[in-house]
Amino acid sequence: MSTNSYSFKINSTVAKAHKQLNIESINPNIDWDSFLSFSQWLINIIDGHFISHDLGADLHRVSFEFEGTRLVLTFEENSDSVWIELDNNADIDVLTFICQLLKSYE
Repeated sequence: MSTNSYSFKINSTVAKAHKQLNIESINPNIDWDSFLSFSQWLINIIDGHFISHDLGADLHRVSFEFEGTRLVLTFEENSDSVWIELDNNADIDVLTFICQLLKSYE
């Protein structure tokens, strides 16, 4: 396993619309080609479990599980955006906890 070191910031000023959708955007220094390795690194550092990877015209979507909660990490090439979203909106505490874990990597 390679020890990649990614630099990113968690966007703490996410728009209210995103908060209502239980989405947390992050700003890693990645591109289309490096997203999959970044997603694997992120899932590993939080001790999550990879589920699947879906590839679209301008989207990478990686589904993963963290302590029984399913989440999706998405990269959109056109807007150069990355975000983590919940599969079930009732699990907002899990998303908050993950973001706290990731703050140590900012």
